[in-house]
Amino acid sequence: MKNKLNRIILLVAAITLLATSCSTVQNPVGSTPTEYFDSSRAVASSEIDPLIAEFKTHLESKLSVDRKAEIKTVQENLLKYLIEATNSDDSYKIKIYNDASNYFNKIYPVLLENIRTEKKGDKTFTAIKSAPIWTLKDELNFLNAEVENLPNPKIKVDLIQGLSMVSPFYKNLGMEKKAALGAKYDKIAAKILGAEFDLYPSFTELEGLVEFNVTHDEKILQVVAMVEGKLKRHELAIRNIGSEIAKSGQVDMKNTQIKLVVKFMDYYFNKLPSNVIKTIMSELVTAGPKMTEETVMNTVFQNTGPGLGKVLQQIGKEKGVGENFSKLMGVLESNGKQVPIHLVRDVVSSDLGGFEIKSIVEKPLGTGTIAQVNKATMVYDDIEKVVAMRFLKPGVGERCKEDIAILRHFVPDNEKILLEQGVKDLKMMGTLIDSVEKFLDDEVDLSVAVERQKKAFDVYTRSVKVSANPNYHMLEMKVPEVYLPPNGKSNLHMQEFVTGGAKFSELTDVGAKKVVAEEMLRMWFEEALFQSGYLNADLHQGNFRVVMIEEDKKIKVLLYDFGLSSTLSKEDQRAFLLVGAGAYLKSPATITNGLMVSMNSEDATLRATLMKDIEAELKKNPGKQAEDWVGWCVQKNYFVSDKLGAFARGSLLLKQLPESIGETEMFKDIVVKSAVKNLVHSIADRNYDYPLTKIDLVKLAAIRVKNSCLELFQSFFKN
Repeated sequence: MKNKLNRIILLVAAITLLATSCSTVQNPVGSTPTEYFDSSRAVASSEIDPLIAEFKTHLESKLSVDRKAEIKTVQENLLKYLIEATNSDDSYKIKIYNDASNYFNKIYPVLLENIRTEKKGDKTFTAIKSAPIWTLKDELNFLNAEVENLPNPKIKVDLIQGLSMVSPFYKNLGMEKKAALGAKYDKIAAKILGAEFDLYPSFTELEGLVEFNVTHDEKILQVVAMVEGKLKRHELAIRNIGSEIAKSGQVDMKNTQIKLVVKFMDYYFNKLPSNVIKTIMSELVTAGPKMTEETVMNTVFQNTGPGLGKVLQQIGKEKGVGENFSKLMGVLESNGKQVPIHLVRDVVSSDLGGFEIKSIVEKPLGTGTIAQVNKATMVYDDIEKVVAMRFLKPGVGERCKEDIAILRHFVPDNEKILLEQGVKDLKMMGTLIDSVEKFLDDEVDLSVAVERQKKAFDVYTRSVKVSANPNYHMLEMKVPEVYLPPNGKSNLHMQEFVTGGAKFSELTDVGAKKVVAEEMLRMWFEEALFQSGYLNADLHQGNFRVVMIEEDKKIKVLLYDFGLSSTLSKEDQRAFLLVGAGAYLKSPATITNGLMVSMNSEDATLRATLMKDIEAELKKNPGKQAEDWVGWCVQKNYFVSDKLGAFARGSLLLKQLPESIGETEMFKDIVVKSAVKNLVHSIADRNYDYPLTKIDLVKLAAIRVKNSCLELFQSFFKN
């Protein structure tokens, strides 16, 4: 994968260097400045000659690093136009070429004036900007807007004219000199780009470009066609990225689940619109030749839709996907593609919620697959407040719809092949897509996010005394306050800005880490299983920070991001506990009871079907653990709601906290204590609504009298 995608690089010399030769004095590779200019001026005399002469003088007197960087910026920006022109109809190719020509003619005088200013010893220069990375169309819109108000040049240069000017130079060379020049060109191009990069035009192609005996528009189309040919096989590598990953050895292809993953990715990327592929290739091309494999993969996946991102985050946790691939998927959870500041301002200015935003910090606080958070200042209730401003990425709603449309057709289009490859149960994929679609629907509705955070503020904000550690007296859980829009519904999710602290993994005080892990577990399980049912299924270490306030002997935990949160009903809680108890007792009847509760059904035929299926699975895998049974139920689509799957995922994330400091028993001990405490509470207080009914407890006791409630809960959450 790296060897193929890493070759996507700048198309040197012939297209951008030669096409801009008349303005940037990038002489044909392999010739000296004197050779080129003398040959050109000997056969042509035009109003462009003074420009060439001036550039020649500047070049021979050496340009500074900053001015060379500006030339490179212009070349890279022109490349973006060329890539956008590919794989489109002829009229669009010509339009984009004209846009590129307009950009070049507006910007080359700025470049020239900066060089003149520097030669005079002045320090004031006009900035020549790179297009901020987003979608390729947005980048070109930015470049077009940048030069819109610049004056027209006194001398207008056509990009094709730049090629025409050097044509006589090539035509007048003898065969031996031409061959020598071609060899030198190849050597220098390989030196600049690396021997493995092959996207630069061959010397023969250069000759063809400058000797086109066709109309101007036909020349444009031939130039674009050459770019298309150079990029085609790299486009194929991207569209078949699953197969490329399989070839790399990063995944276990003996695993039928992974075969499904590979097929899924190939299918998805082959269905992506060409504009997405162009954006990916543009970023890879202008990034240069020294991209690492991880950088290439990040670039590819960060430009795909949020639906794929969420599916891959789940895939990355599957056994057999390989450490490198799992690591990449983990990065995608909290390392989305950053929205440029000019587009952030567009989002704010078009919002109808009535928030008065005074300023926005350019660098985001965090970027995910769907939304971004920037620090901002706003006036609220006549008071200036520093806030964390969360908003949907531009265009993400449409990308969600496109993704779901692709995902929905995957199984029907590939069912026969998947069955031939040994993928027997395709329900799992359908269930996963259902879950992703529900998640995306919720995520793009910011009113849902606001309500979830308000709920989290109510149930998670707390202060508790710390008794087990003498160094700390208090632990405080903090959820940022939400600000509601003055005019009703808004596309901005404004919340209190809380800062400071460190990730859990960055804490050096093991005692503090133990205190945090214990209270995080206790809070999460009690609320989810025995109290309101609220759970955040995404409390990984990137979604909370720990602030140590040593002078007050206090620890503050700041909680963020409640997009993957939901609320378990009492029946959900009861179903989960019954499935877990049944898994420990190896009781098909108890597991069936839990599933029937989840389905809210008393149908005898359904019960019999479930019993038969569970008995067969128990016989096949007698040692299946509780968490594996939950996964099995999700794959079989036996949980009507995906909330129990979310519960399982959330608990596994939290389980990593104590395990990271060697506390392997803390997880189950906390859950046991919570269960017993709440069971005692239910006995003492008749008004307390304990998830398991007394009939449930009697049935469990009858199955295995020796097991106390404590042992049942302990066994359920046992590793």
